[in-house]
Amino acid sequence: MGNLILPPSLTRELPYAVTAQLAELPQEAQREFFEEYNRNARTTSIGYILHLLVFGTHYAYLNQWLLQFLYWFTIGGFGFWTFIDLFRIPSMIEAHNNKVADQTLRRVLVKYRYGLKNPTTADSSSLYSSAKGSRFMLRTPYDLQKKGQEKTSDINLEKRGISKMRPIAPRILETPDADPMRLSIINIKAGYLVDFDLTTWETVQEWQYDWDNGNSGKEFRLVNEKETLHLYMRNEGTQLHTILGRKVNIHSIDRELEDEIHTNSRPPSVLNYQEIDYFRENTKTGWRHELTAKTSANKLTIWEYFDETMTFFMRIEQIEGQTYKATVGEVISPFEFSNVLPKE
Repeated sequence: MGNLILPPSLTRELPYAVTAQLAELPQEAQREFFEEYNRNARTTSIGYILHLLVFGTHYAYLNQWLLQFLYWFTIGGFGFWTFIDLFRIPSMIEAHNNKVADQTLRRVLVKYRYGLKNPTTADSSSLYSSAKGSRFMLRTPYDLQKKGQEKTSDINLEKRGISKMRPIAPRILETPDADPMRLSIINIKAGYLVDFDLTTWETVQEWQYDWDNGNSGKEFRLVNEKETLHLYMRNEGTQLHTILGRKVNIHSIDRELEDEIHTNSRPPSVLNYQEIDYFRENTKTGWRHELTAKTSANKLTIWEYFDETMTFFMRIEQIEGQTYKATVGEVISPFEFSNVLPKE
């Protein structure tokens, strides 16, 4: 963090993933981030003033107009909602500011690291590059850096200590030191609680994926009283990518999908599900370890799909060459998760 010029009070407020990337940017970029963040960030004191003295307009203050109208319509949940928000406002402000920090950082990164001179005219979270035909696919800066690199050969894999035999244990991954007072989604484990979309979820299962290209990722099964979600996480440098999805029956996507994989050794390049076109972007092979149970690793191949906006996600899994699973979900900002805590 030696290159940071931001005020210490601000660096303590920002998530670690944001400050780590800011430290790598020039001072001009950090100043631009600071000015834009200050314009859009919110303060807890004003949140309480609006909540208690200005007709409960704290949701409007956070640009959450649907909740604001619902709050007004129910007269603050007949008082119960008003009382509960007395305790929730600090975490609501923190979640909003984390989202602002994420969006501001993405725009600054596009401008200063990836050379887009006028980022206000484009989606600041990613860059576009032309694909087959006239269709444009969304590419992240990480994808652009990787473009043109050849696939790692089996010889290189052996040199890097990556075995193609069934591994006994998962790789040891480096994780940032956890501040017990400010745990974030990157610190989540099986047995933890996390808030998302105004609901508390419990993490009941955890898997680690060790891919043949040397990368790794995590999957967590989150449950509440009504439903189950699956959270996929992977680190790329100092940037954390999170995807949240639900398991679906593979035949609900395409009744002939299994047969096509058996015939062509891969699924189609385009799949349509619930009137959304998904385009195949990545193919990965590797091993899956369930960290919450003492079971042997499973060999698997996955195919990742995204829609044209890179917002909606689909994942097809082939486990041990015969079992198939599918997940459909959405790319989520890590800062939409809050209140990460051990259950006990």
